[in-house]
Amino acid sequence: MIYRLNNFLIFTIIYILFGSTSLTASIYSIKNDNLSKEKISAYLNGSILLNDKKYSEANIFFSKAQGLSSVHNNYNSQYVFSLVANGKINDANRIISRLNNDEKINELFKFTEGVYLLNSRNYFLANKKFQSIKSDNILFKELNNYIQLWLEMSLSNKKKIPNNFQASFANIKLIQSLLLYEHIQNSEFYLKTSEEILKKKQLGRYHFFHIIYLIKKNKIDQAKEIVKKQLSYNPNNLLMKQSYIALDNNDLNFFTRNYQSSNINHGISELLYLFANLFQQKEQVELSKFFASLSNYLNPNFVANKLLNFQNTLNQQGNAILDNQFLNDIASLGEEYFWYVNFKKLTLIKEKSESKNKTIISNLKKSLSKNKYFNFSKLMDMGNYYRSIKKYSIAIEYYNQAEQIAVWKDLDWRFYYFKGICNERLKNWSKAEGDLLQALKYSPKEFRVMNYIAYSWLERGVHYSKAIKMLNEAVKLSNWEHGYIIDSLGWGYYLSNDFKRAEALLELAYTKTPSEAEVYDHYADSLWKNNKKIQARYVWSKAFQLEGIDEERAKKINEKLLNGIN
Repeated sequence: MIYRLNNFLIFTIIYILFGSTSLTASIYSIKNDNLSKEKISAYLNGSILLNDKKYSEANIFFSKAQGLSSVHNNYNSQYVFSLVANGKINDANRIISRLNNDEKINELFKFTEGVYLLNSRNYFLANKKFQSIKSDNILFKELNNYIQLWLEMSLSNKKKIPNNFQASFANIKLIQSLLLYEHIQNSEFYLKTSEEILKKKQLGRYHFFHIIYLIKKNKIDQAKEIVKKQLSYNPNNLLMKQSYIALDNNDLNFFTRNYQSSNINHGISELLYLFANLFQQKEQVELSKFFASLSNYLNPNFVANKLLNFQNTLNQQGNAILDNQFLNDIASLGEEYFWYVNFKKLTLIKEKSESKNKTIISNLKKSLSKNKYFNFSKLMDMGNYYRSIKKYSIAIEYYNQAEQIAVWKDLDWRFYYFKGICNERLKNWSKAEGDLLQALKYSPKEFRVMNYIAYSWLERGVHYSKAIKMLNEAVKLSNWEHGYIIDSLGWGYYLSNDFKRAEALLELAYTKTPSEAEVYDHYADSLWKNNKKIQARYVWSKAFQLEGIDEERAKKINEKLLNGIN
């Protein structure tokens, strides 16, 4: 517990970013006889919950610990952060407003206050607040500068971005120019900027903003063309997939309800969302969540933006806490969002059991049966799910359905690889080999496929020399980085009775893949064959300490521990 409380990743990042109060004060330094044990206990519980990303529960405990602010600097920061991360910006601002001036120097507080003033339409005071924020962090400094630019241009009614505006990132400047020029209704500069945006495939989200502009101008056909182009670049773009469906069904409200260019709150909300995305890409999940929550506060109508915080939750791995109302809000945007959220929920559940996940699977199947859009990817999702729970026959049924509706660009090496795996597990050898060789036709240097087909040959006792040749190439293509491929090559030499070469390779695989019982087993076999029987028994025994060792493997290893290898 002490380790967790002294390693607040959240606040290490925030304090480094904002350059404020020192982290050296530990919660254990609180010494004040006037403070009740209950308040200190509440603070400790709140801190633990905050560290576990359980913001709502943390809020409850921090509220019970009020009174600690005068004796412990971190209390206010943690409490405010938990409130902002939980979307309670008004409550966070209320806490900040009660503090004295010395306690308000934290830049986290200033930023929260500034956004609160923005939402209250008090743009003059908001600008003053953002001007008072100082930071050496390049991303935060850039964000703060752009917020001030939005406010200054709105307050002064300027019609052009100042030439002397300093920007460190060209694409961010281009994005902000697009949004600002539409906000101030400078059509000439807006259209010039939109031309530049549309040339950049990676800026698909901002193609969407131009689509909103076109729809307001009743240029629906142009909007449809942009959506189609974006989907050809990135067929998994949720926003574009739902846009395609909305345009096909003439649901123009999907676009107009999201963003109003004349509303400065919406513009700054999009700016915050952009930087929340950047922090997510840098794996600074807590800062991403902080700015995404502020973005949602300024434009709650743009429900699709909530997806970012859902993805942040997914990035928290074991600490992921899913709020059903939050997920329902996202799912309500349309079938593509419904599918994405529910399928992600399905993959997050640790127990991969069809009976345990019955409701989610039923919802997905209903969605698939009534939907006519983008069903190839949905069928592949279902096939991949059933493959993950080792129901290979059902998986193949979904893959076959996907193949029947596929267009040429859908069928890549992954499709045949996944299908080949299922056929191999079902001992449909000829079909499996056909699928895997087809995968190699699509991607001749895909070392994962090469490894799979070659290892299946070895296991079946066929094509030894061909398998070893293919595995040598796979190991080189993978830069000797993947222990499981090195293991396959070593096992090939073992089955060819070249035990010395096998041992050297299997030892390397053993060091690179310390969590796979099969690798331990193979390495120990080679040791035994090279008359290193004590070492072999040691490695076999170590395999039993691994999590997830399957029953059949454990039985084989136990037999070898008792009797060795004949």
